[in-house]
Amino acid sequence: MLDPENIPYNEVNGMINEFNDRNEEYVDIVFRILDNIDEQLKSKNFKIRGLEWNKYNEWKLLLPFVMKSINYPVFSNRFINSCRESYEHYLDSMENSEIELKSAEFGISITYDREINQFKVPIFEFTKYCSRISGFEYRLTFQSFYGGDVIIGKNAVIKMLREYFAVQLREETSAIDPDRARELFLPFSDRIEEIRSILKEQSKSTDLGGVDSSCFPPCIIHFLNDIKGGVNLPHLARFTVVSFLNNIGMNEQGIIESFGTVPDFSKKVTEYQVRHIIGEISGTKYSPPKCVTLRSNHLCYWDNDELCHKEFMTHPLTYYKMKKKAKK
Repeated sequence: MLDPENIPYNEVNGMINEFNDRNEEYVDIVFRILDNIDEQLKSKNFKIRGLEWNKYNEWKLLLPFVMKSINYPVFSNRFINSCRESYEHYLDSMENSEIELKSAEFGISITYDREINQFKVPIFEFTKYCSRISGFEYRLTFQSFYGGDVIIGKNAVIKMLREYFAVQLREETSAIDPDRARELFLPFSDRIEEIRSILKEQSKSTDLGGVDSSCFPPCIIHFLNDIKGGVNLPHLARFTVVSFLNNIGMNEQGIIESFGTVPDFSKKVTEYQVRHIIGEISGTKYSPPKCVTLRSNHLCYWDNDELCHKEFMTHPLTYYKMKKKAKK
């Protein structure tokens, strides 16, 4: 996490609000970031445009401040994920030797072995970043080893660097004080308020199909909070969320949108997985796992919740129905 004492408020103020040789360039970068945000709010097929990754060092300082001046965490995560996907495409265009240099810039110890045309990554580095990537091929169990290193290909290294980039961007954004960020970006306040208004309207218009989130059991609340925070859930947790939301009446689109902030979000893949679990593809409408299954997989978060600790409480859907009935 970025040390609050080291957040470069004065540097950003100088870039945006003080006249200097490059002030116009920095202001243009802010406008391009805001234009990208506008486009994401309006487009279903959003792509990051006009932010050249080969000039990343020139605008990476500004992006977290722009996001914090808007201060909508769910949207910030969604936008950061879009930047992450764009950054992955940029890395994919690099030669292996360039990727090795980029890893060094990030402080990640990755070595390209030209003889085997593979990369060597310390086990610690591999598990730290690949744990956020879904797919069995990124689990440590399925890797080859040489000494204390994991041997992986270009695609896996790119995904590691992609996750490092996203984690850093989220941490930097989270550490910034929103009031100070808004103060720094006063010249852009009209655009920022316009974006905030659109976000407020979009959050109101989400159709939850009569779902009452105040009745969710602790496990579902925990999973959804992780999703909002950009955490990549284990497969069983994702299955639990989808099947739970479907069984209590949330529509398909609402369920899909709930996953919009996960690190590896792909709308196409998510649509397929959701449609399979809710029975549109498989023909079987799945129920979420019982509490005992969640506990055995370390996915129970009952803490001091009294209802969870009742002997008869064996299922997340039972919890929801009882809570909802008690409110009537």
